[in-house]
Amino acid sequence: MERKKYSLRSILKIALGIVFGAWLMMCAPTGWIYDLWAGTGTGQGQMPAPPVSVVHTQSDVEDAYFQDTPVTATKEGLIEAPLLRLRDTNEAGAHTHRTRGGGHRTIFIDEYIPVAYPTGPVRNFLLHTLASGYYNRYYLAPLEDGTYVCVYFDDYFMLRPGEELPTGYIRDTTTEEKAMLRQIAEDYEVDPAYVLDLYRHGKVNQTLDLAIRFGALLLLLVVGSAIVEGIKKVICRKAEE
Repeated sequence: MERKKYSLRSILKIALGIVFGAWLMMCAPTGWIYDLWAGTGTGQGQMPAPPVSVVHTQSDVEDAYFQDTPVTATKEGLIEAPLLRLRDTNEAGAHTHRTRGGGHRTIFIDEYIPVAYPTGPVRNFLLHTLASGYYNRYYLAPLEDGTYVCVYFDDYFMLRPGEELPTGYIRDTTTEEKAMLRQIAEDYEVDPAYVLDLYRHGKVNQTLDLAIRFGALLLLLVVGSAIVEGIKKVICRKAEE
């Protein structure tokens, strides 16, 4: 039986398909799917509606915290902070699975991933590529009085046009958030006690998220194959004519 030979073009197509499949399963943003029906309003993670206002100064941040009023920020001038957080926090911790040999394997998923500060461009690219599918990054939003406020939201908003971000509330920082903000406080005037949380917690289920990614991959494969076959048939017909 003659062994099938692959051309360089075929090998490149297969390699690109594998890379695209891996990107779709690991890195493609899916948060926008869960926000399709979030609507507008004063709820955390909704797009802002009156009376939601933009924080302009550190005084606005403190007032919003003590009065528990909904506020937001804009994407203008955002600076990446050296910390990532798991979107589905219910998945954080140890997960034990059975192996084929009858044993057990335990995998630990971190809720937070601290990033070396300052972060080099290569490491920053790898973090965005490998962790962006399941982790959100923190940012510093500049305020008009020269200070900054730490903001947390779904990363897919950075891919959307415009400067608008969702509604959020000022809350106390967690231990990991506080440690990160104290680390960068030498370079940025930011209060490590507060975070403007714009993320709609609980919207993502990692099992469902994997199913969505796998379903999208299968759909693209089916549609792509149908398009390729259609193009081949058109080319063959033209060649016969």
